[in-house]
Amino acid sequence: MNIQFPSGSGIQGLVYWLLSNIMGWGWVSYAFAIVFFTLLIKLMMAPLDFLNRFLTRRTQIKQQALAGEVADLQKTYGNDPMAFARARQALYQKNGVGGLGSSLVALVSIILTMVVFFQVMGALNNISNYNIRIQYEELRSVYQEYKEGHTEEELTAALNEKYQATNIKAGWIKNIWQPDSPMAKPVMSVDEYNKKQSKDHQLKTDEEKAEYNAIFSHIHTDKQTNGFFLLAVISAVTIFLSMKVNAIMAKRQAPKKPVEKKAEPIITYSLRDAKQQSKGQEQPMIDPAQMSKIMMWTMPVVYVIFATVQTSAFAIYMIASSVVSTLLSVGFAFLIDLIMRHMKQPEIKKDFDATVINPHAKYFKGGRK
Repeated sequence: MNIQFPSGSGIQGLVYWLLSNIMGWGWVSYAFAIVFFTLLIKLMMAPLDFLNRFLTRRTQIKQQALAGEVADLQKTYGNDPMAFARARQALYQKNGVGGLGSSLVALVSIILTMVVFFQVMGALNNISNYNIRIQYEELRSVYQEYKEGHTEEELTAALNEKYQATNIKAGWIKNIWQPDSPMAKPVMSVDEYNKKQSKDHQLKTDEEKAEYNAIFSHIHTDKQTNGFFLLAVISAVTIFLSMKVNAIMAKRQAPKKPVEKKAEPIITYSLRDAKQQSKGQEQPMIDPAQMSKIMMWTMPVVYVIFATVQTSAFAIYMIASSVVSTLLSVGFAFLIDLIMRHMKQPEIKKDFDATVINPHAKYFKGGRK
């Protein structure tokens, strides 16, 4: 299998190095190399992912321990959302809930995941474009050697032999450098070829384009399609299941909310604040549960689009990434639960300054001093 890798640095350079070393084993297919490479990348990122999940779970445990206190604050400050929010924040800060450290870890984890995703996409596209050019240059060398002094049958046989030797298949996919789509052909048109190459390697003259068409007119793939959208469907299913598993784990670990009794009306800052508290609880600007449901249905659509327009190699990476992420999520959840069961229950600290909550606390019925 003759796959060549461009040079590079950073994350893309790491992609080239890892894949080239895996391919160096000799017995693996390129599709398997991508799967194994994805596993290695996920394992490299696993410590940060685990730390993020651990800190989130620890925060949930602390919130659960403080749920009764939060309910008391709700009754104490009644329908004054500003005082209640400040009181709850003071309680959380006193007990180390929602610190900056866990937020930074979560932010870094999200950013790194997105950066790696797009860097791997760029690296696999570069590998694809590089090998498409190498394949054409090898076919062109055979064409120039056989077009003079050989019969048409000999030329056709030589070109097809070289094409089969340089073409990378994966199951039903006839060319891994093309999308798994019935609208894609295993052999690119000259315009598609130029779109994938830099200006220095594009075929600009009519003679170069005519030679390209003449070469591939001998390749027996003109009536074939490259795939059947199977990778697009599989990628959508795997990312949906991955997000569904994460949602189930989050729901299972979420702190239980105590039953809150609505307090008697007291002095409020404004009519707007009273309206905000009309349902007896503070309404967040963004509901995480609702956002999770939206993402659960939009992400599969995004993955279908990526799998349809990107190479089959990248679609394989997306599927492998979703599967490995799901397995790690389940494993991390059970490991964190095991750790939490052996950790000491957090001590609740209640003594915080009421003036931090509301400078006019003394005017409030039952307000904390």
